[in-house]
Amino acid sequence: MNIEVSDIQDTAQTFVDDSQVSASKGLSRRFHQGLKHSSEPVLAKTLECEGETFVPVSVLKNESDDTFRMWYTCQHQDWHSSLHCATSVDGLTWEKSALQDDCGNLNTFDDGTPFNCQSCIVVHEPDDADPSRRYKMIYYRNSYFLAYSGDGTVWTPHSEEPVWPSGSGDGLEECFFFLRDERVGKWRGFMRVWKRHQTIRTLALGESDDLIEWSGPSIIWMAGPEFGAGAQIYGMSVLIDDGVYWGLPWMFYSNEPLDPRDQQTIRLKLGFSRDGSEWQSVFPDQDVVALGDSGAFDSEMIYSFCPTVTVGDHHRYYYCGHSNKHSDDNLKPGGIGLATFRRNGFVSLHAEDEGILLTKRFLFKGDELRVNAMTADTGSIEAELLADNGDLIDGYRYADSDPFTGDSTDRPLSWRRRSDLSSLTGQSLMLRLRLRKADLFAFRAAGQKELFTVAAGPPPVRCGVCTIPPVIDGSLDDNCWLDFGNSGVAEDFMKFERIESAPVKTRAMFTRDDEHLYISLDCEEPLLDKLVASHGENEPVFNFSEDDSIEIRLSAPGQGTFFNQLCVNAAGKRFQAFFSVDEGGSRIIFDPQWQAAVSQRAGRWFVEIAAPFSSLDTSPPSSGDRWQLHVIRHRRTDGYEISCWACMFGRVHRNDLSGTLVFS
Repeated sequence: MNIEVSDIQDTAQTFVDDSQVSASKGLSRRFHQGLKHSSEPVLAKTLECEGETFVPVSVLKNESDDTFRMWYTCQHQDWHSSLHCATSVDGLTWEKSALQDDCGNLNTFDDGTPFNCQSCIVVHEPDDADPSRRYKMIYYRNSYFLAYSGDGTVWTPHSEEPVWPSGSGDGLEECFFFLRDERVGKWRGFMRVWKRHQTIRTLALGESDDLIEWSGPSIIWMAGPEFGAGAQIYGMSVLIDDGVYWGLPWMFYSNEPLDPRDQQTIRLKLGFSRDGSEWQSVFPDQDVVALGDSGAFDSEMIYSFCPTVTVGDHHRYYYCGHSNKHSDDNLKPGGIGLATFRRNGFVSLHAEDEGILLTKRFLFKGDELRVNAMTADTGSIEAELLADNGDLIDGYRYADSDPFTGDSTDRPLSWRRRSDLSSLTGQSLMLRLRLRKADLFAFRAAGQKELFTVAAGPPPVRCGVCTIPPVIDGSLDDNCWLDFGNSGVAEDFMKFERIESAPVKTRAMFTRDDEHLYISLDCEEPLLDKLVASHGENEPVFNFSEDDSIEIRLSAPGQGTFFNQLCVNAAGKRFQAFFSVDEGGSRIIFDPQWQAAVSQRAGRWFVEIAAPFSSLDTSPPSSGDRWQLHVIRHRRTDGYEISCWACMFGRVHRNDLSGTLVFS
């Protein structure tokens, strides 16, 4: 019987659905609305020349001095928009900048041409190799255009031509949101398009590597009946919080709602996604940020182009508030408001009195289990851990649990004042929590960024002494490779980050003489004709992970956390580096002083290596010496697959290794 074990990574496991719930009792889901900073805007019209509507398009926090910058547009009665900038020491009280005129307009490009747009968004990439392009602005003027800036105030257009014409897909609109999604390695644009003969507003997604060439857009979400009569998605901002996608769709209500109060309003709703492309509504009858009272600056419409800003345990959401309905011809004074959200705090499992939660099985990859939770003054949360077979683990029962009380977005669970769970690393676990007058928002396995291995690890490989050294030709027909008494074998490779065997077999063998370490590898490959070896023998640079290749990592006593990295691809190209992730620094050896040869035969390819000990920056070993060893295979014939002799989790290129090479 196959029992599902989820790989939770180092990301928050929210309880917006039952994906991590095996069983529960006495619990209900609770929605948590954003908390408004004030009933008044944090930025509003103070000058006659300013427009009526203020729309935040970006707020950036300077990490060096904790100050803030806000870019925003003002919409005027003639419906044109102007771009402005403001600064703040706390993100609450703002000072408008007088940059180009008395209103602080940024309405001309560096060549003097006028800047005019219907909407825009500003993003910052401080690591861009070109300092003049570290600020980027996407703006809409019947199509999408791109501009660059070195300081966020003086802008240079990318081109006179749009990077994304309005005729793309179902027809782009001026309501959009862009972000860099590192989980997919692309820019993503969420924008409004029209559906059903231009009568229904919907949400679409496009993607780009460089903000210039775009795919899509393709429609990904249409408001369903759960949002109520007349609901249409006007736009959506997206928050990626600890690996979880939260969407804040701007839900426009036409004249269909029976209650006149709802007609021609824009309300902020909540959506959830695990990949950014497939979305589901969350508590659709609730507003994430409530409309203001009658006559307030945000009484009729709330929306935002602006990404959220994380400050401590909360996200700040700067939004545009309107005091006029969507159908009003004349703009009424509005402003920029501020609401805060708890990190991963939109939905909780709530125990009014007492409730029990049992999670599904998960592969534990870390040092601690942490929770995002809060309790009433008389409330608490207790925890216990269960093994894969459902048995309680000694020392981790309710009786051992230190009760969680108070309020924290990331606090470790502990038992008898011990939170370190490294002894359970690599095991399949279940977490059972007893909640009393408490809310549980999420849990996560912390510490995955620190590489670990399965506790048992592979048995040591014994390296004997060969009588006759092998001929380095890749054939593996030398007597030393047939003498298993003196040639140690490393096999039983596992999938990287999985406790399961690799789909194809790999065998590494080791022997030596007084001057050399000899290594051979036998790589099973049913798709031999699809071997990838894009780097040839005479090419000076070798990125081994791009090819079918073998990686050997060796550290002799006295080398500390530094490792020799020896790589050979399927064409025989060699690469060597001496490095340490833990201590920093590396030395690439451009002319490796060791030999390698490869060959192929009937569903297998072979590698043979002769490495002088001097090339490994160490002396010949003595009998009984123990070296750290790891062998990694990069396979490209069937997508991309990593297999490891020692089962590893986290990032493969770290110096924490579990294998051992013992010299006879």
